[in-house]
Amino acid sequence: MKKNLLFFMAAVLFSSQIALAEDVDEVVYSTEGYCVFANEGVSEEYLKAYAKKLGSKPSVRVCNNFKEIVAESQPKDWDYPEGRVYPGSIVMLSPAQITLLKSLKQSEK
Repeated sequence: MKKNLLFFMAAVLFSSQIALAEDVDEVVYSTEGYCVFANEGVSEEYLKAYAKKLGSKPSVRVCNNFKEIVAESQPKDWDYPEGRVYPGSIVMLSPAQITLLKSLKQSEK
């Protein structure tokens, strides 16, 4: 099951649309990034803007698969070193995105 899930995730990553933002941070928009934000509970406005930059909105099924991977591989005290969403992730978050995720985790406590 895990092997199939990892194969599926790799296929999604390689086939997902990736676009560069035109702002200073040069944020890379990806399906994985969208799903991380969706699963962490960022605002609908943020997700709409992200999907617009990405070019499409990933399905709930795809995001649920990313949720499983993150849950299995992200340590509880993960602090996004080098902007990584979880160990081994190719997604690099901007400092503003990391601040957003950290503030959401603080508000849960």
